[in-house]
Amino acid sequence: MISRKSVCGIAATAAVLTLLTACGSDGDSDSASSATTATTTTAVTGTSTRDMRSSIAATASSVVSSALNTAQQAIQSAINAAVAAAPITFDSGSSDLGAADVATINAVAIPLKGNDTKIRVTTYGTDETLAKARGDNVAAEFESAGVDKARISVRVEKSPDDPADADNATIEVVAD
Repeated sequence: MISRKSVCGIAATAAVLTLLTACGSDGDSDSASSATTATTTTAVTGTSTRDMRSSIAATASSVVSSALNTAQQAIQSAINAAVAAAPITFDSGSSDLGAADVATINAVAIPLKGNDTKIRVTTYGTDETLAKARGDNVAAEFESAGVDKARISVRVEKSPDDPADADNATIEVVAD
């Protein structure tokens, strides 16, 4: 998975490349000549250093945002694949997790390790108490699998839009 440090490194590289492209290069390694070229370029184009820095910062921010979105989409795809293969389900009226549910949670936890992606677990029940107990059990199992509790939010609902989901848990990546 792409860590936040990697994303920042990519952004820094993009910023440097943008700066090099914006300033131009005549292949001369003489720093005085490069400074003169940059000063001339600035004077000719009317672009101030502040404007260039602002543009570079905006480009770097865009690169970081795009990389984070791509990473989050990849993590969500991995979560979807694991849950589709073995959904997290509960027996009617119960909040207990079975061995298959624990295995699914452990599989979902794998792409969550090594990054700080946040997830939301949604559970349902015939009443709010049951739904909350289900969500708390799923969250506790994620924590046991090595996912920081601060990255897990639980949303409980009394009844789902689709009655077939009444005894299931869903997991989705949420933005910071």
